[in-house]
Amino acid sequence: MAYITPAEALGAHERMARELIVEVVRSRHESAVDGHDAAKTRFLNFFGSQWRDLLCDARDAFKERGFGTYKLRPGGYRVPVVNDALLFVIRVPEGIDVVRDFASSKTRVSSFFARREPELFGNSFVDGGEEARNADELERFEKLVEAAGAVMPVVLVMVHSTPHQLSSIDWAVAEYRSGQVHLHGEESIWSQHFADEGVNIDVESFDSGVPEAPVIVLARELASDE
Repeated sequence: MAYITPAEALGAHERMARELIVEVVRSRHESAVDGHDAAKTRFLNFFGSQWRDLLCDARDAFKERGFGTYKLRPGGYRVPVVNDALLFVIRVPEGIDVVRDFASSKTRVSSFFARREPELFGNSFVDGGEEARNADELERFEKLVEAAGAVMPVVLVMVHSTPHQLSSIDWAVAEYRSGQVHLHGEESIWSQHFADEGVNIDVESFDSGVPEAPVIVLARELASDE
């Protein structure tokens, strides 16, 4: 496989994608919790159905920022394409083996065979007409032609949550091989534990002049010094 980490697969868009995914997931989690509480239900059917909204929310958020989408068969739903990589957001219920469960769906498995259609500069290059305007344009075209027909990597975003808490958001490059899903470069991009740590701010007191700049110290650094 070409990429072994999400950062490699997403390239220059990695930081933006990370922040946007966290924003989308946290917003959807809050909405799902509100709906679950309003329903006053003892069961997780309503909360668990957010997987469809997660797919739509991710698709819309990245589309608003100019990224394309890819339609998966036979389910028909679309997922964002970032740096020629598919971003697939799923919620992982407690006790579920994400590797085994992901491969149980024909639509999810089809994501491993998605091929990128190159966005050519009109038909001019194909027809042998217009020349490339500059070296950058020519390089981009060559990469698109090279990528044509190539299978896109899949960056799988795994949301671990219950109505009581959004525990973590992880991602990894997912590979389908010999009927099984293999995860590479798995890492957490957000966790409740990290969010709870917060920061401590130490500002020097003063009664005249200009105050010193505040010193920001992470709570976990304080703990390690004790």
